[in-house]
Amino acid sequence: MKIASFFLVLCICLPALFSFPAHQQQNEEAAAALEPARDPLALQGPPKVQKADQEPPPRGQTQISVAVDLVSLQVLVADKKGNILTGLKPEHFTVYEDNVKQEITHFGPVEESITVVMLVDFSKMVEWFIEDVWEAIYGFAESLRKGDWVAVIGYDLRPTILTDFTQNRGELLEALRRFNTPAFRESNLSDALIYTLDRVEEIEGKVAVLLVSTGLDTFSRHTYDEALKKTKSANASVYSIGIGQSVRLRYNLDNIELLMADNRLRTFAEFTGGEAFFPRFPTEFPSIFRNISNSLRHQYSLAYASSNPKRDGKFRKIRVTVTADVNGDGKPDELKILTRSGYQAREK
Repeated sequence: MKIASFFLVLCICLPALFSFPAHQQQNEEAAAALEPARDPLALQGPPKVQKADQEPPPRGQTQISVAVDLVSLQVLVADKKGNILTGLKPEHFTVYEDNVKQEITHFGPVEESITVVMLVDFSKMVEWFIEDVWEAIYGFAESLRKGDWVAVIGYDLRPTILTDFTQNRGELLEALRRFNTPAFRESNLSDALIYTLDRVEEIEGKVAVLLVSTGLDTFSRHTYDEALKKTKSANASVYSIGIGQSVRLRYNLDNIELLMADNRLRTFAEFTGGEAFFPRFPTEFPSIFRNISNSLRHQYSLAYASSNPKRDGKFRKIRVTVTADVNGDGKPDELKILTRSGYQAREK
């Protein structure tokens, strides 16, 4: 079944189930809702003037594929029950690149502030489950702490920066309020993800993209393979939240197009060391946000200089193992390791 068929079903079945206030109704003249508020390169531009109680916004050097082939990793370690483990030391970690052991040159077992870009699908594809979008963006905003940096990008036909990196909750909420009237049917996911990862590749520290999307892609100039290649070389972790799941469950709409959409979200997360979530009920959102927040704040920062000097542009697989006796029984425990699956080597 094609995407068009999916939306025909929505148009027939859903109007009686959802009602919106007048200011949320479709309004073609509201196409300016996602008009750019500033230079589209703002995320990597010079810092804005800061208030006295704010830190400088995130900026820095590229962490992946730099001149000396320094590779940075954010690694999350959990036990079999999913409990995040802290207090581990460098000797507990081993890093392999293409099955060759690497020497860890940097280790940072710290809980620190996070830098997040909220990349939100706001095409007409989400019109019938706009409440899922609101649950996601407002819920995550509430999970942020003092010292965290967040930027917001909405996308439909094109990505648009709604607010540059800020620690001001008022600025953030003002940007989120603009998500009320979708203007375009196109949902160009690959274009938006590549655009966003390009904007954050120079930022140091723990960087994440919170992707709130159906996973559908209608008219991107970039292919799925190009977007996947970009995730392989990105320094940011992608955490995907698939929206519209409750509607699909109610009307049994899991056709091939929607299953492929879910797979996109899972794969983007997997290759970057993030996670994908597919909530079917609003009550699931709070635990998802706690999970993402805890994961980002308790990652170990590792770095190594690759022993492979070739500049061949190939994808290099990364594997991290952790050997530790957590429960004190004298034997290494079986642990869950979450990190990026590899990176794209530089070309000459």
